[in-house]
Amino acid sequence: MLIKKEKNDLILEFDYNPYVIEIVKQFDNRKFNAKEKTWSVPIIHVKKVLETLTPLGFSSTQDVLYEYRRFLQREKTIERILTADFKESEKELLDNVNLPLFPFQRIGVGFLCATKSSLLGDEPGLGKSIQALSVTRINQAEKVLIVCPSTLKLNWKDEILKWFPEEYITVITGSKKQREELWKKSSRYFIMNYELLLKDIETIKKNTWKHIISDESVRISNPKAKQSKLIKTIKAEYRTALTGTPFNNAVQDIWNILDFCQPNLLGSYWQFMNKYCIKDRFGGIVGYKNLSDLKIHLAHYMLRRKKEEVLTELPEKMYETIYIELSDEEKMIYDAIKDEIAQELQNYQITKVLDDKHLKNILVRMIRLKQAADSMKLISEHEYSSKTNALKELLKDIMHDGDKALIFTQFAGMAEILINELQEYNPLLIAGKVKNEVRQENVKAFQKNDTNRILVSTDAGGIGLNLFRAKYVIHFDLPWSIAKLEQREDRAHRIGQENKVTVYKLIVQNTMDEYVLKTLHKKQKMIEDILGEKEKIKKAKISKRDIKKMLE
Repeated sequence: MLIKKEKNDLILEFDYNPYVIEIVKQFDNRKFNAKEKTWSVPIIHVKKVLETLTPLGFSSTQDVLYEYRRFLQREKTIERILTADFKESEKELLDNVNLPLFPFQRIGVGFLCATKSSLLGDEPGLGKSIQALSVTRINQAEKVLIVCPSTLKLNWKDEILKWFPEEYITVITGSKKQREELWKKSSRYFIMNYELLLKDIETIKKNTWKHIISDESVRISNPKAKQSKLIKTIKAEYRTALTGTPFNNAVQDIWNILDFCQPNLLGSYWQFMNKYCIKDRFGGIVGYKNLSDLKIHLAHYMLRRKKEEVLTELPEKMYETIYIELSDEEKMIYDAIKDEIAQELQNYQITKVLDDKHLKNILVRMIRLKQAADSMKLISEHEYSSKTNALKELLKDIMHDGDKALIFTQFAGMAEILINELQEYNPLLIAGKVKNEVRQENVKAFQKNDTNRILVSTDAGGIGLNLFRAKYVIHFDLPWSIAKLEQREDRAHRIGQENKVTVYKLIVQNTMDEYVLKTLHKKQKMIEDILGEKEKIKKAKISKRDIKKMLE
């Protein structure tokens, strides 16, 4: 019985033995070669393979033993770095980067260098970009590809120039012909948005990349999406994924991100789902299992720190929920919309969950209820808004001595209404229709100008922006995702913040606002359970019953 190496695989040779076969089937991404009567396992699993099969009588070739020893040494190095036990040569490399890194960031840089390809999942506001850029200097990367949401391309350019003003940077944009010329430039850093993977992938693959950085890598968490597949076809020695929300909404979100960093680490998507997800008879995911095993498996490939763990000097966040009552006229309009949807629901014989097309249509229409709670102007000719008036009163009470506030809303139309209503604070806007250049100017103005005291943003500003001048974060309305909620707040609660950040949620009583607030509490508990290693977690589904609760 022999274990040998072929390219990036371990080849297992043994006579037919049902017992051994059952053991081999436990290895992630194992494959059987019917012609050769051998099994193959990706070499990334060399430790598990040797430590499982050697006691059964398997011997290994010298090159396999070399890979095993190298793997053990890599693990020891990572464990040492995670305790900040740096060698003198490593300290010198970190010092030579000449960047103001916090101690925990030096550990992060060391971890990324030691792993070469891994996920940095620090909470938003802990400086993931400066850690990734430090690695590009240490590994002397001649060509770095940064893939990020389009709204963050100029942020990355500014961040690089802030620390390395002498660097040549190319931001990929424009028509096909313009982009072709930009790809030919002799720059160290190339910055592109995810959507361009679909258009420029062949040009990208013709380049030789030392390092690829996937920022806000939840954008590649769907393994079926084209851009999620394409980014994995780009070759590079170093691959770094950055996201403050590695488990955006579900455990399976992590699979494709890690498969980008370390192909075959978690097996195939099908194997991952079977190993960690509990399914009902229809194939829907109803919970999770073996999460403590998953956490151990990820320990040397994902690093995540929370603010309270590493930045004890960072001021705390305070929370306050403000409840608002609709006027009689607003109630009448809100109830009319609610009754219309309830009647439509009654007409359908719906027993399935969210994938039912009729239920989807109803959920889309229920957005009108959220809009009605914000402002009647979004859905009718009526301009009155109890919530907007409550916001104005709140701002009068809290905005003193140059204080600044971020106001978030889901709706671009509501953002424009707020800009018009809050002119006394010289508000600035970040929304999908605002060009990246203007968006960047607005961020700088908010950070530097004392006169611009409010920044109104849709969730287009919920990721990647540094807005620590804000003392207050106001959720004018709430997103369905707890990750988006936290990303909003962490625009202000991040490195550089010197004040306590107060977070306000504006909730209209007896409306969709209250239901969304309850849903977010449930989602928060689910995420805490996942990170807390509990074996089974129920995942909430949206059903006909849930819709009825929203309409009560």
